[in-house]
Amino acid sequence: MNADEHNPLGMIPDPYAGDTYILPEALCSDQRRQWFRRSNEIMGFLTLVEFSLKESKSRYEQLINKGKLKPDTPLKIASSDGRSMIFPTHTFLKQCGNGVNILCRQVFIMLYGSLETFLFELIERSLLEIGVTDKILEVSLNIMMRKNWDGRLCKLRDIFGLSYGATNMIKHFGGFQMEFEGKTFKNPLIFLDELAQIRHKIVHASNILEEGKLIFVNAQVFHSYYGFCALFTDYVDGLFAGKFAYPRVKIKPSEA
Repeated sequence: MNADEHNPLGMIPDPYAGDTYILPEALCSDQRRQWFRRSNEIMGFLTLVEFSLKESKSRYEQLINKGKLKPDTPLKIASSDGRSMIFPTHTFLKQCGNGVNILCRQVFIMLYGSLETFLFELIERSLLEIGVTDKILEVSLNIMMRKNWDGRLCKLRDIFGLSYGATNMIKHFGGFQMEFEGKTFKNPLIFLDELAQIRHKIVHASNILEEGKLIFVNAQVFHSYYGFCALFTDYVDGLFAGKFAYPRVKIKPSEA
């Protein structure tokens, strides 16, 4: 990745839209390529579903404003396989609005899970390289269940002989600003721990953040979230490739 502090991701102009930017070509092992593919699918899912929910809400609000529907008019939403639900139009509109918030929380979990999957796949591949062929899943889970991310990466360093160091990782993220819920993070390891806590609360605490409030994830954070994960996978991929000589080929992330 480009280390320019003004453009830490080395972004380049989008050839299809001159006013936006995309990631440049990236060196990838098979595992990082798969991470890009999964994450692109998740980001595409977010965009399409968010658009569909907002578009549906807008269209039915227009029908109410034109007097063609009333707020209590029953709506039947049916699928081609026979499943259906009937509810008042006002409930439908409320669900469309709430649906965006639910979608963002679930996409947050999906992206975090994709990052963990990337690590699991690298661990499984590398355990075979050091002669571990038994209880690979159990060993992998033991590594991934460390309390914090620095602990996980230190465990990987010790098991596989990687050249991991917290200082080097922080340097790899130089110039990349990490923010979430109004807080700014200078250390990517602490930021990862924060993401892990949010993920835990979404999954295990009924989406409650604190004082009975639901966790709100602004859809605008996902491009930065994706960029952060791209930097992290680049760093970790390089560690494993350097140790085990895994080939890394240059790909266009959007075409992974």
